This record gives sequence, structure tokens and C-alpha cells, in this order.
Amino acid sequence: MRLKLSDCKFKGNYKDCVLPSQFNYRFTELAHIHQTTKRRAPRKALLVGLAIVLLGLAVGGWLLYRHDELQYRQVLVLGHAGSGFLSPLNPFNPLPPNSKGSLVQAMELGADGLEVDVQLSKDGVPVLYHDVTLASMTVRQEPDTIENLNATEVVGLAYKGGAPYDLFHEEKIITLEELLQLLGSYEEAPYLHIDLRNHDPQRYAYYAQTLLALLRKYNYPLQRLVFISPDPSFLLAFRQEEPAAQLMLDAGGDFEQAQAQALKYNLNGICANGRDASAALVAQAKQQGLQVALFGGKSRSRIARMINMRPDAIQVNNVAAMRAMLD
Repeated sequence: MRLKLSDCKFKGNYKDCVLPSQFNYRFTELAHIHQTTKRRAPRKALLVGLAIVLLGLAVGGWLLYRHDELQYRQVLVLGHAGSGFLSPLNPFNPLPPNSKGSLVQAMELGADGLEVDVQLSKDGVPVLYHDVTLASMTVRQEPDTIENLNATEVVGLAYKGGAPYDLFHEEKIITLEELLQLLGSYEEAPYLHIDLRNHDPQRYAYYAQTLLALLRKYNYPLQRLVFISPDPSFLLAFRQEEPAAQLMLDAGGDFEQAQAQALKYNLNGICANGRDASAALVAQAKQQGLQVALFGGKSRSRIARMINMRPDAIQVNNVAAMRAMLD
């Protein structure tokens, strides 16, 4: 049935058209369908958007846990500066490197030990801190270095990593002695890789004497200690003080050159970024009697690649993932 203009009775205004009764039901039905369609359109868009998000999460989760099959498991899990460095995801880590909270968390997650960065204050106190200047990671804005300040000016300084990290911690700089007291509560001493941070070659001997004296004070077993530096002269200062000290040369991006240097100075091993190593390079170093420690790795895929290079230890940025993969 078609509606003709003559079928519409006007009430003074063309907008006030009164329809015959036979058309009222049809128009009411069409209006209902129109309103229902309008309501369904946003709902359909919402469902499509939700499906896309769920698909993205599924793919992201698959990528997050996907990794090569492990062909080797005899490797030490060491927390890199504790729980690694500040990270927004995979995993989220608001804890500053070398902070007490970061170190404790790494051990609680199942690390066999820790890698820490040690600097010596002006008055000879070993302090845990990674960067060159305090301004880069603490509330102290002056570009000071720890070796130019007394321990009282450094220890207890609050870390500052910016938003959102600072909302999740109240960490402060601690000393190596505080860490040794903490590790003394373990039944067996955790492995401890000490990255030697020093910018004045004239202090090499003093640094070695001071650090070894502190470690002896706590009877830390030498077989659980490794000293790491990119400077062979610095490492030899430790050998002068303790012939049995295990010394590793930081490769600094050139694995093969570090291997040659380690052999030349009769060092115990090489420490290298996992990105600068390969299974062939690691095998070659181990065949020549050198230990190999790699550092880095947050994602399971990268950690798996590093494990399959067959190093002796990995200073990893994601202890929980590596421990789960090995177990």
C-alpha cells in the first residue's frame, strides 16, 4: 500500500499531517526498527573493538612467552644489578638498579646470585651505584661523582627515576656492607659478580685493598666472587692483593678483542653483552679455558638465545622469566 499526499490530512501546518489509520501501524513499526538499528550499531562497534583488543592480547601473550627450545640448562641465574633497570613493561620494574629492594626481589624470584656495581667514596666506603654521576639517578642535582664525595654525602640519597617509577618505591643508595649483611642470612653464600666502577687509575690499589678487606671481614667465599672491569690493570691490582681472585674482563662490545686480552693477562674470563656474543664465540672462549658471563635479556626469546650460547652465567634483567624457563 502506497501513501498518497491526498491521504494526509493537514491541521494548518504541513508538519502536522494526520495519517490514515492503516498507515499508523506501518510507520510505528518502521520507527521501531530504525531505533533498534541505531542502538545496535554502537554495540556492534564495541564488540568488534573488544574482539580486536582480545586478539591483540592473545598475540602479545604468545609473543611474550614464545622462545627457542632450550638446549642447555647448566647456567647461573644472576640478577643484573638486582632486578635489572627501570622498565615500563615485560616486566614492569620500578626499582632502581643496585637498590636494596631490587636486590632482595631478585633473590626472592630465585636468582643464584647477583651482579652489582661498586664505587668507592672519597673516604673509602664501597657504595652500590651504577651511573657515573649522582644527578642521573638521584635527587642530588649537582653532577658529582661518588669518588669525590664522602660516604655521608652519598649513602641514603633517594633514587629518582621519574614518573611513574617513583610512585612505587622509596629506595635509597646503600653500601656494599649492607648487602653483605643481607646475604649473610642465606644458608649458602649467593654468587656475587662485582662490577668495579672507578675513574681514577691512581686509586686502583687502594680500591682493591679496601674492597677485599670488607669481603674478608664477612668471610665471603672467593669461589663465589667474580671481579669485573674493562681495564686489565684494574683487575691485576686485585690479583696483587688476592692471587686466587676470579677476574673477568668486560668485553665492551668487542668479544674477540676481550678474549685476546684475557688470555694475554691470564685472566679467568670474559663478561659481555648477549647482543655482542654468539654460540661460536662463547665456545671458542671456553675451549681456551675462559669462563663466560653474559648480561642483558628481558624477553624470553632473547634469554633463550643467550642460554643456548652456553655461557657459565647470565646477568639477566628478568630473573623470574629465566628461572621459570630453566625449571
